[in-house]
Parts: sequence; structure tokens; C-alpha cells
Amino acid sequence: TFRDLGVGARLTRALERAGVETPSIAQRAAMPAIARGENVAMQSHTGSGKTLAYLLPVICDIVDDETGTVRRDAGNGVRALVVAPSQELAMQIVRQVERLLGDLGREITQQAIGGANAKRQEEAIRRKRPLIVVGTPGRLAELSRTGILQTHGVKTLVVDEADDLLASNFRRDMARISEHTGKAVPGGRQTVIVSATLKQETLDAYSYLAPNLTHIVATYDKPSPTALTTPGEDEEVEEADVADARDEKSASAAARQERMQGVVSLPPHITHCSVISERRHKVDELRRAIHATDVQRALIFCNFGRRLEEVQAKLSARRMPVGVLHGGMDKMERQKELAKFRRGEFRALVVSDLAARGLDVDDCDAVFNLELPTDETHYVHRAGRTGRMGSPGVVVTIAEPQEAFVLERFERNLGV
Repeated sequence: TFRDLGVGARLTRALERAGVETPSIAQRAAMPAIARGENVAMQSHTGSGKTLAYLLPVICDIVDDETGTVRRDAGNGVRALVVAPSQELAMQIVRQVERLLGDLGREITQQAIGGANAKRQEEAIRRKRPLIVVGTPGRLAELSRTGILQTHGVKTLVVDEADDLLASNFRRDMARISEHTGKAVPGGRQTVIVSATLKQETLDAYSYLAPNLTHIVATYDKPSPTALTTPGEDEEVEEADVADARDEKSASAAARQERMQGVVSLPPHITHCSVISERRHKVDELRRAIHATDVQRALIFCNFGRRLEEVQAKLSARRMPVGVLHGGMDKMERQKELAKFRRGEFRALVVSDLAARGLDVDDCDAVFNLELPTDETHYVHRAGRTGRMGSPGVVVTIAEPQEAFVLERFERNLGV
């Protein structure tokens, strides 16, 4: 239980009100080490509750559970800094804190993201003196250089979606953040690295951030067995046998990937399908697949920006309400499209890998790969947009005949 993991009664009740009643595998595996102040590299599949795994120990360190107020020894400077590669992910992390703590969460937390009004963020930091700051590398580094954001007293630095933040365009800003975070903390700051995919080269690349990283791999959480309503029926016994075989296959793949310190195996509650189609027919196959699976809220992945709007136009011409999300849109345009998708005005949202990283959409029924992910890592991150926190989900990959061997590789390495 959360109480067993050191979460107080008040915060546990807040989790229950938010619909989180039992700790996920990522939370059970990582929270004890994070609460002890260790430097942790947390690796678990997308949608496994990694955000709460690092937020809950931070909140417990700042908030007095008995009074529901900030601890007297919390100080008045930033205690925790969370770095995320995208605006959407940063805002979702902020919303998690606010969902649990309500007005107190809004008082102690501040977002610092690119694409938003920098002056307002500066004023909010001066006025609120937040204890938790969540932001994107460029804006955090900018606020640090101007002296608005003082991070020398930060006890905990969290790097979320760590593999993305190794990109060359983030390198200078991440170096600034690392050098100026936690410098005044006796014994040094705590660093938490988080991702669904932490290969050894990623861990090596982050060795400058944190010495002696404890690599915690939480790969597989087999669902609790459920009683069959009519145990004597052959059809249900056959379904149970299929489920057991899928569980065994996924567990085997998870163990193999853990040994390799590579891509994390996907959880078994996601169903994976593939369709072979000539390139000129792929959008028609996509439309048929959406109707056949009867999904009402789906993400469609393409690899290139110019392809996104082309796919949107073709589906819209066939009277399917579809939105689009790409890196060239500003913050307001992205939020508008996402809001429509969440409200159900769009049946599908066409996205790129970068635009969708960190997206958390409730009740996302399915993910469609209209173009193949470049490797197993990208497949994991795409597939993780559906089947969040144990919910069922479907991933359909539409490949050209000459790409069939890639599907076989994904099946072999990921156990799908």
C-alpha cells in the first residue's frame, strides 16, 4: 500500500480521491530508494506511474501530512526541480501536484516552459517563491542565467524522459541546469533519471549528473487473476489460456530486455496488431482499421511533418473528425487541438514522435503506426500512449511489404 511506502494518511486519501488506490510497479520499486535520498535511474514502461513515483517522495518531504501545510523546515527556496523535454509533459506533471494538493499545490508549484509568457513566469516565481519548479530545459536555463530562478538550494533534480534530453539541442541548457542545481546542499543534491528506455549508453551519458546511480528496472506487472463468471465454458477457458501465454511471452521479453538494459518490454494488457499494405493504400487501410476496432479516441503516428497534415486532410475528406499536433504549432494551437481531442471532438489525432512525447490522454483507445517507428525504443514510447495504468489498449502498425522484417524484429525483441 502507499502507507507501506511511507505516504501519510492525508496524502493517501488524496490519491484515492484521484482514483489511485494501490501503488504501481514503478512506484513500489523506486519510491523507497528515492525517499532515502539515493541517486536513482528509474526505468519502467510508459504509463506505469513513474511521475507519481518521484513526485510522492518530494511531496512527503515538503508537506506535513498531519496539518496539510508546508513543513517548517522546508525553507523558502526551490526544493525540487523537474526537467521535461516538452511543454505538454511539464504541464501534466504540474497538474499531478495540483490534483493531489489542490490550492496548496498551486501555491508551491510553478511551471517554467518555453512557448509561454516568460515575463509572467518571472513574476510568478518572484511572487510565489515556489518549492517545486517544473519546466523545459531552455526556459529553466534562461531563468537561471538571469538570476530569477535560484536553484543552488535544490535538494532533488528530476530528469524526466531522460533519453530525449540527451539530444544535442538540449546539451547546453542541461549543462547549465546541472552545474547550478544543488550547489549549496550539504552532501550534494539527489538526482533522479526517469524514462521508459534507459540503455547503458544513456546511463553512461548521465554519469556527469549523478555518481553512483541506482538503476531500478520495473518492467512487468502481471495483472491479478480474475475469476471466470462461468468457469466451465470452453470459450472462456481458451481465452484464459491465450492470456496466460501472452503473459508468459511478455514476462520472458521483459526479463530479456532487463538483462540487456535495453528497451522495456510492454505490459500484456496492450494488444498488438499489424497490417501489410502498399504505400498508396495505407491511409485507406488506416481508416478501415479505425472503423474495425471501433475506437473513439486514437493517436496516429507519422514520421515526417509534411505527412501529418496530408493524412489529416485525407481522413477529414472521408468525414472522419481528425486533429493534428506537430512541432511547428505554438502553445495555444497545441492546447486547442489537445482540448478538442480530450473532449471527444476528434476521433483521432495525427502526431509526430516529438509532439506526442509525454502526452497523457485519458481513455486513449488505440495507437496507429501509419509509419514505422525507427526502433524498439520509439515503439515503446508510441505504444505507451494507450493502455495507461493497466487499462486495455490496442496498437496497430501498418507497414509496407518490404518492411515486414522490421515487424518481426519488434515481435522478437519486445514480445508483442
